Amino acid sequence: RRFKTQTELSNHLDYLFKKNQLEKSMERTEERGWFQPESLWTGEISEADLLAKAALGAAAAMDGLTGGANGNPAEADPESFTVPADESQDRCAICDLNFKMFFDNDDGIYKYKNAKDMTVVMDDAAAKESEQMLVHVTCWRALGSPADLDMDQVLERHTNR
Repeated sequence: RRFKTQTELSNHLDYLFKKNQLEKSMERTEERGWFQPESLWTGEISEADLLAKAALGAAAAMDGLTGGANGNPAEADPESFTVPADESQDRCAICDLNFKMFFDNDDGIYKYKNAKDMTVVMDDAAAKESEQMLVHVTCWRALGSPADLDMDQVLERHTNR
């Protein structure tokens, strides 16, 4: 038998259920890049204007002036989000996958790509009980880009309870 007690089996099944629910909530479809926007089809904007607008948006993102499309950091390239590497937090609290580590020559330290430091509220009744955890920006966006995460949104193994 894999589990010695019914409690261990129950805890394991709860963990699997929570993990599967997170994966289902993170599933989303994205439009393929070769689709033309509706404004081009309706004639509201010309293809030349669209290309110029896209070039300006790309240049602004490269300069780091806007933080992404329309100045919204929630739409910026996930790889542009970096945090200092922390060996005690080497996995995403949402999907449990490892972060990609790289050496930042400018700062002289190792960092994680596609990572964001988030506040996880441990208890609804006591909102002051919270913990800082690292998550992938892509996982955070898949949850709807909340300001803070709830206990239900992170995997059980990342909590210190």
